[in-house]
Order: sequence, then C-alpha cells, then structure tokens
Amino acid sequence: MAVAEKPTPEIVSRSPQHQLAVGALLGSLYALFSLALVFSILPSVWRELFPPSALDPFLATALLVVVTVPVAVLLLIAGYRLLGQHPPRGVRAGSTFGTLYLFAALIITFVVGNAMSNALLGTPVVAVVMAGLFGGALYGLYWLLTRPAFGTLLGRFEDNGWFDVSGFKPNQGLRVRRGTIIGILVIIVCGLIVLLNHNTVGKGNWEMVVPFLPGKVLPILYRLDITVPLLILAAGVWLAIRVVNWPTFADFLIATEAEMNKVSWTTRKRLVQDTIVVLVTVVLLTVFLFVIDILWVLVLSNPAVRVLVHNPLEERAKQNQTASW
Repeated sequence: MAVAEKPTPEIVSRSPQHQLAVGALLGSLYALFSLALVFSILPSVWRELFPPSALDPFLATALLVVVTVPVAVLLLIAGYRLLGQHPPRGVRAGSTFGTLYLFAALIITFVVGNAMSNALLGTPVVAVVMAGLFGGALYGLYWLLTRPAFGTLLGRFEDNGWFDVSGFKPNQGLRVRRGTIIGILVIIVCGLIVLLNHNTVGKGNWEMVVPFLPGKVLPILYRLDITVPLLILAAGVWLAIRVVNWPTFADFLIATEAEMNKVSWTTRKRLVQDTIVVLVTVVLLTVFLFVIDILWVLVLSNPAVRVLVHNPLEERAKQNQTASW
C-alpha cells in the first residue's frame, strides 16, 4: 500500500561569507548614518534653531555638546545590541572598513557631482551619475566582502582584539600596560598641542556643496578646531587601550613585568651610599691621573732627559697667545 508523503521544503543555509558580507554592509550603513547624525544632522538642525546671532557662540557649542553626547551614547548602545553577543567572525572589522570605504565613496561622489555641475551639465544627468557612482561603490563593497580571502583577512585582524571591548589576560602586566597607555597618550596629546598651536586643523566647518541644489551645502564636520582634536583624542585613547591588549604585544609586556619583578631593588640608604662611593672614586681617580700626567710631562721634557723634545704645555700656551679670536 503506497503512502503519500508530504514534501518538506529544503532549508538552504546561507554561507558564512554571505552572512559576513550582509552583516558588515548593514553595520557600515548604520555606522555611517550614526556619524552623519552626530556630526552633520544635529549641528545643522541646532544652527537652524539657534543661529549664531541668537546665542553666545561658546554657549551654543556647549549646549550642542550636551545634546550630542547622549545621542551618541544611545547610538553606541543600539549598535552593540544590533550586533549581538556573538556576531559572525570578521563582521566588526568589516563594518569598520566598510564605513571608511563608504565615507570615501561619498566624498568622491560629491566631488564628481560638483565637477559635472561646473561643466553646466543638467541636474538629472548629475543625479543619475552620482547615484550610479555610490551604487557601484555599494556593490563593490559587497563583492569585496564576499571574497573568501578578504573575509579571512578581516577575521585575522579581528582576532587580534582591535574591535573587542574585552581585554587579553587583563589581570597580568597591569603596571607595564598602564605605563604604555600613558606614554602613547602623552605622545598623542603633544601632537594635538602642536596641531592646535600651528592651526593645522583649521577653523570653521567642513561643508560640501550639493551639486543639484544650488545654495545648499552638506555639512561633514562642525567646528573643525573642536571636532577634529576630539576625534583624534578618542581614536588615540582607543588605540592605546587596544595596543596593550594585542595578544603578541600584550604577551611581551606581561613577560617584561615578570622579569622586572625578579629584579632585587636596593634600599634607599644603600643607593645613597653606593652613589657617594662612586662619585668620590671618580673624583680621586681624575685628580690622580691629572697629577701623574703633569709630572710625566715635566720629567720627560726636562733638558737632562730630552725624551719629550716639545713641551705640550708650552706649545699650547703659544697657540693660545697667537690664536686670532
């Protein structure tokens, strides 16, 4: 007796490379939107609500910071929740790379659009070309993320802990790690002071003209003299923290502190005594060698001995007298 079986649909599982590409692409778009909201949209809306003539510039900037910081924190929390506790390997590195890639593609798209507008091409042509450029950049990013070799590279880069908030062996080598972090931050702060003193970062806002909207600009960064140093400082802090948690370098720092703990440090009293002994010995030897040298010069340059025909002391005195200053 034949029994009819109900066919069950086959579940096609997506490949890990496809999951990586989709996750990294979505993460890049979310990060780009968050950066645009914090550094472009909010300052633009704030300037419309509170123009420079309505408030003191310092007060307006301080209030904007008070509003922006909670929004940035909420976006970070939301992004962490969307990422999940166990994202696919390489998604965080891919999202970071994708954000930088799309930001560069956006800048290039606007530069090309402005050049075409200056060439007096029509608005529809400029809009289509710009959409094609940015769409091609999106497809290029997706194609690159689907390459197995590139996915493996992102995974290896992520395994080194550059995009992880947890530490590598956090209870070991604390003093050496803290000293390394302080040293890196000192270098970064000194560099920021030099940049600000030489006015390298510039002033005003970084804005780009929208090609097909005459008179409209797209703000990229608000108050370069404040935003750029803060971004460099934030990136420097993150770099300093992650460098000491890079497994290879962290193991070196841990081994360094372990060797330093084996050193038998002398007491303060013994250190003072040994220092005095060394300094006194050096002074006595210097005086002794100086006296011996003078005596030998006098003996060897004596007319009865005549081993040293020319007395170096007399020759030096003559040279000093005849030297022209």
